[in-house]
Amino acid sequence: MATNKKIKSILGSPVVWPVVGCIILMVLTYAVSGSFNARILTAGLKLCVFAMLLGMAQMIVVTSGNGAIDISQKYILTLAAYVSCEVMQTNIFAGILAAVLVGVLCGLINACVNVFLNIHAMITTMATGYMYYTIILLVSNKFSNSPNSAFVKWTNSSFLGINAMTLTVIVIAVILYFVLYKSKYGLNLHAVGQKREAARLAGINVKKTVIIAFLINGALCGLAGAMNAAYCGGANQDLGTTYFIPSIAACFVGGTNAAGGKSNIIAVCVGAFMMTLMSTFLNAAKIPASWQRLIQGIFIVLLLAVATKSAKTKS
Repeated sequence: MATNKKIKSILGSPVVWPVVGCIILMVLTYAVSGSFNARILTAGLKLCVFAMLLGMAQMIVVTSGNGAIDISQKYILTLAAYVSCEVMQTNIFAGILAAVLVGVLCGLINACVNVFLNIHAMITTMATGYMYYTIILLVSNKFSNSPNSAFVKWTNSSFLGINAMTLTVIVIAVILYFVLYKSKYGLNLHAVGQKREAARLAGINVKKTVIIAFLINGALCGLAGAMNAAYCGGANQDLGTTYFIPSIAACFVGGTNAAGGKSNIIAVCVGAFMMTLMSTFLNAAKIPASWQRLIQGIFIVLLLAVATKSAKTKS
């Protein structure tokens, strides 16, 4: 009896199914490539940093509750990428800071429309996303889209065999872990996500908590934009599109409750790595691009179904 409860507890953990997905995909990738290659892991860790940043950012917004989700992430990332490339012509650190500040500003706009005009977050970020995309169209022909060569070199550098961007994101994940699960703000955020009215009656400043969630989301999108522009060799109008769906998948496969109030940053990070391995496998298997999104969608639905069923069984 105790063993069965322990098994159910393990299977109900949001970390388990992304890990299982990673293992399956690694085995399949090694099978189609014909040999074990550790570079698949290191390359995956390097490529997943953008989906990981966006996934963690999305997780924070979703955790705030009320069905919140940020549809404008890919546009914030792209706009921040253009701004960073332009400012980095003068100074690298100023370019990174500018990208983060652009993200924070976009997050503030999203938050104000959502909180003070009481418009659902999905509708809010869909509308503001078009605004940001219009700005992207206006600046794309005026701003430099070439990254600073020194920053590009940094994105490809490594320490102890681990890419510098990967290490940076790991540090950010650790910081967010303490913010979300060890700080007063994290407790407030999860309380607000579970039931906003109850949180308000308990003395929590609900509006402030939600606004901060959008600000953190924007900052992470801005940082992802700066690094992605350098890694991809420059900014372009569709820069953020590649990582948007994988980041959402990572968020929900990682156990984030769509209704809010529940999150697991470790599971989300593993989920982002899993989605990167999925792309690696499909490319290694030489599956046509027209079929790849269909296969990815089916894989995500199946994994979500199994994870959700296990979570219900646990409860």
